[in-house]
Amino acid sequence: MKNILKFLVTGAAVMFMASCEGYLTTQHYDILPDDFMFKSEANVQSGLNGIYDTFYTDQKSGLGDDGTWGFKPQIFIANHSAMDCQASGWDAEWQRHAVQPDKGSLETAWRMSYKAVDRVNRFLDGLAKADQSIFASAENVKYYEAEAKAIRAFNNLYLTKVFGRVPILKTGDTYSSSPGKARPENVDEMYAFIEQDFKDAMAVVQWKPRNGEYGRITKGFCYAYLAELYMYQKKFAEAKKLLGDIINSGTYALEPCYGNLHGWNQHWTKESIFEVMYSELSYMGWGGNNMDMAMWFSCMCAAPEYGGWGSLCLSYELYRSFEPGDKRKMYSMVAKGDTNPFTGETIGMTTGFDGWFQGSENMPTVYTLKYWKNHPGSNNQVFVPHSLTFKRLAGVMLDYAECCFETKDPTTGWEMIKQIRNRAWGNPEVGKTVEGAFNETLNTEVVPVPDAETFYTQYAKTKNYTAEPWQVAVMIERRHELNQEFDLYFSMVRMGLADQWFKAEYPNMDENSQYRKDGGSVRYFDYQDYMAVFPIPTTEILTNPDINQDDQNPGY
Repeated sequence: MKNILKFLVTGAAVMFMASCEGYLTTQHYDILPDDFMFKSEANVQSGLNGIYDTFYTDQKSGLGDDGTWGFKPQIFIANHSAMDCQASGWDAEWQRHAVQPDKGSLETAWRMSYKAVDRVNRFLDGLAKADQSIFASAENVKYYEAEAKAIRAFNNLYLTKVFGRVPILKTGDTYSSSPGKARPENVDEMYAFIEQDFKDAMAVVQWKPRNGEYGRITKGFCYAYLAELYMYQKKFAEAKKLLGDIINSGTYALEPCYGNLHGWNQHWTKESIFEVMYSELSYMGWGGNNMDMAMWFSCMCAAPEYGGWGSLCLSYELYRSFEPGDKRKMYSMVAKGDTNPFTGETIGMTTGFDGWFQGSENMPTVYTLKYWKNHPGSNNQVFVPHSLTFKRLAGVMLDYAECCFETKDPTTGWEMIKQIRNRAWGNPEVGKTVEGAFNETLNTEVVPVPDAETFYTQYAKTKNYTAEPWQVAVMIERRHELNQEFDLYFSMVRMGLADQWFKAEYPNMDENSQYRKDGGSVRYFDYQDYMAVFPIPTTEILTNPDINQDDQNPGY
């Protein structure tokens, strides 16, 4: 059994990774005071764990951190902004591209990312000044430094994808309510800083996590995110090399069954490059203080008919976009008339919940199986997904395919897509069994898979895309493969496909048709180039003396 880096509460609020008998347990504080952190190597390790803690939702309101971190900023920006994920109420601003600088969850994305950068900077500064005699070996120090730098690079990359140019905080620089620095003149300064952090980290870490503790930074993590950075810079040859190294490392492999990737009790499958994991023993804590890690993914995703909030729904456009035979649909979502295989609950069985929409035009009766896996409050537990997958091999293969096409290697590009689609049609399932709800759906014989190049050539023509068929293929395969994960909008913006996407996939702009009988979505905006990034939060403009309204991203 894998050792999973797992966090427990020992003082200030901290988060959880997975719980399972035999998993390694590491206790740590939220962040240790500098004058205490570097008194012993054990304390240094706890301080490093406090940096990893920033990947997790913080529900302790007393700390002043928004409890939606890991949910709204990451999921909403990547998926709501592409309209494949839809929501009610104020959250509909994301899918309408009407987010304003004072949006709370947008400010959270800024603050929590800089919180991570701050912890890394203080940690690295203290590590360099610490009495080296406290460490068992110089090698340990290199690992601590490498892991911290990779996490800093991850957060800076995220900030850059969301906001464009942002203030650069280096080792020793701290963050309280604002970076207190100006934005760099161009984004290349940010890219260079991120690149160096990733390079420093990947020169030290290995393909397997340190001490066998899954959840720590690895070469796969560094290679994948550095490749993503290179793709933003149009350095496709450099990205292709890194992605190819991941694929050929022998460390990862596609799961035979797509449904097993997000199964109830599945963590760190052979496909996982990086995921964050939570305790399955977390309680609802309604009205109380027992909100250990109250990660409300499933509560937001579950159907209102069965006690969920239903405020994170999928669109019928996404639901209907799958080709016949593509099993990723049945493994990742349910709609009106379908049954959740984890709970046995069928959508639309109750009067008042049997329409195309619930509550408003922004709540289609389509729900994700990646995060809705238990009935609300069962066993008094928060019905969490237990893990969130940030990077996995299939996404790397699609990135690699894009780089192959961009470097005039279409044969390899289509081969990558072919492998992804072969798994999507279930052919690797033959002769296999899986844990959980999907054994009865496994293929018992190999089935033919439509040729991707032929299909997407026609698809692009039918949908009036002007992009090359391979571009459409990579984008739609990301849509189906990585739905509700952390990539879609960022990828379409980076590829320059956003305008075509909305015209092709969400053509309806008739406000009077939001309750159309087929459940179709309404698009309230025409895509503009400024929407590629989001506004600098109002709080930053008000508190940072080196940033004012003139520094706001254009269009906001």
